[in-house]
Amino acid sequence: MTSKISAFGSLAQRQARMRGQTDPGTRHVWLDGTVPALVTDRRQVDGRWQGLLLYMHNAGPVHEWVNGDRISKTAN
Repeated sequence: MTSKISAFGSLAQRQARMRGQTDPGTRHVWLDGTVPALVTDRRQVDGRWQGLLLYMHNAGPVHEWVNGDRISKTAN
């Protein structure tokens, strides 16, 4: 095992930074108010937020960018 630390810091250092954040990197959300999903990344395109969601569709996982207006913190 190596003791080399990346430019991003050790795993322990990165976890400590994540614990200090009020907005975690991965969040449980609802797609269109009915489909449970995980947000794994976020970006802004043309002034609108998008989330990279991971959810199940037709018995298989889907990992795609979705407009923020389709993402909610609560189910309908």
